[in-house]
Amino acid sequence: MNGSPGAVEDMKTLAGQDSARKNHLSVRGFFVFYAFMIVVVSGCEREIPLALSSEPEISGYRIEGTLTDRLGNPYRDIPVQLFYDYGSVDSNDPPSKEFQVNDPVKIILVGVYDRKEHLKRILFNGRAERGPFVIVWDQKESNGVPAPSGVYTVRYIVDEQTKKSYPVTVSGNVTARTDSLGKFLIPDDNLPIDFYPVPLYNSDSSVYYGNHRIIPYVVLQFALAENNSRSIYLHIEKNHITRIDIKF
Repeated sequence: MNGSPGAVEDMKTLAGQDSARKNHLSVRGFFVFYAFMIVVVSGCEREIPLALSSEPEISGYRIEGTLTDRLGNPYRDIPVQLFYDYGSVDSNDPPSKEFQVNDPVKIILVGVYDRKEHLKRILFNGRAERGPFVIVWDQKESNGVPAPSGVYTVRYIVDEQTKKSYPVTVSGNVTARTDSLGKFLIPDDNLPIDFYPVPLYNSDSSVYYGNHRIIPYVVLQFALAENNSRSIYLHIEKNHITRIDIKF
């Protein structure tokens, strides 16, 4: 998920973002580097009809889209990757993943939970030696498929009580697919706008860029064919359905 600053600046122009907004979101350069190598190859669409209702329709965020070619023919069964954008908040230490085991006899359950507290995967269920104990999630579900973009929580549970937890932000994964009419939907569960903290690093995790907050701008990437991916940069508004008709 690496990429080019030039590619993302083009996407920001598509969204109509003014210069003051660009200055405020100074971490955008990192976001581009981290997420968009494919975008450089594919380019971005330059005419994206976007309509927002003037009245609140929902609680939270929601994207409803239609993907067609220039003649109106739907793109069917196209994976939709969802990337988040971020605003810098602080340079504090990232949340710790380490759990201190005090009783090596007790069973520890380490599970991954989504925003609705649904258990998505069990990472560990057993005993551990006394001392520091760390389980790192590979961002895959129990079937081995990468989890959809979203915010998840890894919990260390002992005696049916959460003793330690840490958040994991998954960005850039397939989160929706187009149906037979080219339509797709991304619900509020996968749009954790304003979530904090999101610790960001460079590509090999050797440089820490601080804690960030997810802002109401996303990139949707569509793999139309092999070596043919297209992307759009989109602003979404709270308590409104963002409806988009995309033609490539």
